[in-house]
Amino acid sequence: MSKRKRIILPALVAGLATVLMVGCGSGTSMVKPAATTGPSGSLVVFGTDQPTCDVESFSVTISSAALVTTGGLTVTITPPSQPVDFASLVDFTTILSLGSVTADTYNQLQLTLTNPQLAVLNTTSSPPSAQPVTTTFSNGTAMDTLTVSISPALTITANATAGLVVDFNLRQSVLTGSNGLVTGVVDPRFTVTPSVASGTELGEADTLYGVVPSAPTTTSSNPSFIGSFPLQMQGGVGQILTVQVTSDTDFEGDGLTGLSGLTALAALTAQTFVEVDAIVDTSGNIIAQEVDVEEQVVTTGQRAGFLGEIIGVTRDNSGNATGFNLLVGHETWDMTSEVPLQSSLAVTLQDTTRYWPNWRHWNRRALQFGPQTLGPAEKVTVFGVLQAGSPGPPATAPSLTAGFIFLRQRNVLGTFTELLAAGSDDKTGGFTLMPCGPLFPPQAITVLTFGDTRFRGVAGLNELTAGPILNTSGLLFYEQTNGPPNQPTWTAPPPTWVMQAEAVHQLPQ
Repeated sequence: MSKRKRIILPALVAGLATVLMVGCGSGTSMVKPAATTGPSGSLVVFGTDQPTCDVESFSVTISSAALVTTGGLTVTITPPSQPVDFASLVDFTTILSLGSVTADTYNQLQLTLTNPQLAVLNTTSSPPSAQPVTTTFSNGTAMDTLTVSISPALTITANATAGLVVDFNLRQSVLTGSNGLVTGVVDPRFTVTPSVASGTELGEADTLYGVVPSAPTTTSSNPSFIGSFPLQMQGGVGQILTVQVTSDTDFEGDGLTGLSGLTALAALTAQTFVEVDAIVDTSGNIIAQEVDVEEQVVTTGQRAGFLGEIIGVTRDNSGNATGFNLLVGHETWDMTSEVPLQSSLAVTLQDTTRYWPNWRHWNRRALQFGPQTLGPAEKVTVFGVLQAGSPGPPATAPSLTAGFIFLRQRNVLGTFTELLAAGSDDKTGGFTLMPCGPLFPPQAITVLTFGDTRFRGVAGLNELTAGPILNTSGLLFYEQTNGPPNQPTWTAPPPTWVMQAEAVHQLPQ
């Protein structure tokens, strides 16, 4: 079994499980398939998306959904009313559902979508903010019913596990005007295909995170695993998945350095928030490749954790960050009554604030994450004590005093500008990228690549050309100094962004 290191996404994407079978959780509701008769098999649904630079959030409510067999029979699913943020997928892959399905052949997915809501990032405000856009579907209403072909058809075999990939094309779904700005009109475009197994690997799940609700199990009846732990999605209110652990599973986090195997698993305590990079095998097992252990979730008092994107930073005369604004995308437990999603949260940094880069194996250049390299456009999880706002006058918003900040992997879209270096493997080296996100100035950033960086849509570094949109993903650092003299390096006037890439994807035109 190969160990793949993948990128974490906000767990809101798990809400797309409302489309098919048993959901990973979209809020507090659970999604169950309609009653089935006859033999059944297991279906794992994976989700991905083709991202766009212009949209910060796109959420809809899935009012109804059904799978259709080649004989015309339907399996109806009753989804919850919780909105699903499709923009969270951003070209990554996650588990959307894992459940039992009647053995049959399915060739269609039927969906009814309602209440579309778009938000773009307004960089003219200080700090930048998520700006709602009046949104309708292309039929001019707030409801759209569509039928998507599953091609080739999906066959569910009794007592076996199959996979299905649901790809939402955000780039083509959100329409723009002649000025290039988002119009607010959405024409939903989905591609649905069966997943193809590679050996015993059915698919990858690089976006799982949530709360470990109870202590792990340090025994297993399956000799391939040393134990397992439960993972409750959606900040402790969604579906509970069982994550299997092998002797090769990497554990990272404060207090876990140097621990491995059963020792590391036993050190995982209940009510801890974790991020998991996993694969799903052909038996339906979710197998952890890496577990990033963060903080315990406290559901009383004002200690909380927030995931999102840094949209503004304040610094002292030495260039050290003293505070930042976080555009909140998800919360480790529900505090939306005080800090709504897509709102800006002011975060205060202290001398005692600790910094930790997730997926540290991708920090190949050993770049430092701290007050100097914390910068705009980075994705982070921040834990701390929430200070309540007041209604005023003058009204004040809640703020957070940070105790721990985790740098998370993210994607950056843009166009290739210059090859810096390319090794004989056509993968090790680097290039410059002109990013298209609103938080980046019109200045190329440096993308560093390695022998195990995954290239999709293009063979490697020497085949990169200007024009096609690239989606690069990995650890993004905000460097205050020039890079080392040896290539690849970065020489843009600092500060500048440096991406250590886990993947480079040339998107279809």
